[in-house]
Amino acid sequence: MPGNPKAVLKNIWDAFSGIVFPASCAVCKAPLPAEELFGICPQCKEGLVQPAEHACLACAMPIDGEVAGAGILLCGDCRISLPPFDLTVSGMGYGGKTRELVHRFKFQGKTGLSRFLASTLCARLYAKLHAQAAYIIVIPVPLHRKRIYARGYNQSFLLAEEVGMALSLPVETGVLIRAKYTDPQSKQTRAERLKSIKGAFAVARPEMVEGNTVILVDDIMTTGATLAEAAKTLKKAGAKSVICAVAARA
Repeated sequence: MPGNPKAVLKNIWDAFSGIVFPASCAVCKAPLPAEELFGICPQCKEGLVQPAEHACLACAMPIDGEVAGAGILLCGDCRISLPPFDLTVSGMGYGGKTRELVHRFKFQGKTGLSRFLASTLCARLYAKLHAQAAYIIVIPVPLHRKRIYARGYNQSFLLAEEVGMALSLPVETGVLIRAKYTDPQSKQTRAERLKSIKGAFAVARPEMVEGNTVILVDDIMTTGATLAEAAKTLKKAGAKSVICAVAARA
């Protein structure tokens, strides 16, 4: 289904105005240096939150430095119950200028930011792939058609495209699909998110998943409920492993 015409026109206008008018920072609107390629000024880049130095291998939740130094590689929740995904890699922590950056990318049509967000993610993701012997495919977390119509685009698909190009990996759409509509989760509790997202995904082409490693791409991980449900669905379809790749980890 085509996107919302107003949203599509806004995206076209944003792209056109970026060529005709002087470039400005996508976050703070300050003028950009001529050599800036990603649309973000140096001041905003300095305000971006770096991923935690010590983080859970499974879900990327920050772990206290002393605990990590003791050789504990999983957070308390993941030690009690491992999530269905095998690894999480994030490009940034969520907060400060990162929050503004992701918000503009996700909700305000600043689709050009996908390249910068993917670049920070791929820099960390590449080092995690050397041990993966299975065939690797990149799959974006799908949106329901109603959400795409309202927003005009799927931000996870844009990120996945950039990740695939950067790492020379195939991006597969139409494999993992949204089987039901769910309300926005930003104001829901973890328990509410887990309940609403249950059964939200399905695998339409299991032959593309069986025996393979899947890089599951999304913009942000908060409670991990959406990514966990998607990973569980992929594992049931035969995926060998699922790596969550997110632009930011809250």
